[in-house]
Amino acid sequence: MRHDHRPYWMHALWEQFENAWTRHFLKPHFESLGDHAKVVRPWNVEVFGPNVHAGKAIHIVSRRDQPVSFTVWSPADAPGEIHIGDCCFFAGSIRILAAERIIIGNAALLAKSVTITDSDWHGLYDRTTARPPSAPVIIGDNVWIGDGAFIGKGVTIGDNAVIGARSVVTRDVPANTVVAGAPAKPLKTLDPDGPFKTRMEMLGDAEGLERFMQAAYREQLGGNSTLGWLRSKVFPRRGD
Repeated sequence: MRHDHRPYWMHALWEQFENAWTRHFLKPHFESLGDHAKVVRPWNVEVFGPNVHAGKAIHIVSRRDQPVSFTVWSPADAPGEIHIGDCCFFAGSIRILAAERIIIGNAALLAKSVTITDSDWHGLYDRTTARPPSAPVIIGDNVWIGDGAFIGKGVTIGDNAVIGARSVVTRDVPANTVVAGAPAKPLKTLDPDGPFKTRMEMLGDAEGLERFMQAAYREQLGGNSTLGWLRSKVFPRRGD
């Protein structure tokens, strides 16, 4: 389809359904989840293990073929943890896997198929150990991680850094640095004074943004009808 043929009432009802699913089925799996979470198809998001914390206005976009997972390995004497800041965005097929600690700062942007892990999960010689080598991963504020990038154990990425698509990051990335490649290497340094415009600014007034988006959808979908939507599903035409 080239256009969204749904009438506004259908869009609003779907949003209410996703929000209710998030509150009832997904939120209890987080140790803490801030207000104004927006999760697209929340039934495709898996939170496994304890100590998964997320701040306010998290935005997760998933699909059946692009699930999102937050996984904590939790032996009784040393459970891992994941801490996600405010106003972060997670696209489909993202995997966050913690044996020790993964911290993601405010306003981070993670594109499709990113993997962040703080562990090798198996030793080079002992591949049966329940305590594989691990080291914390720290992602700063306003970090942008591109499509398919891999962030390995012990890595710290500074504020405002950009990780190029398909990069393999095994060493620290300084703040305000653009890196890419496998292994990732510095390509460019950003002006630390910016000015940067972040998701913190966009989502700072989450309720105001919600009102704006509702008005925008009302205008965009205002000419649609239930019969028109049914026609587009049953008898699609070129241009639909």
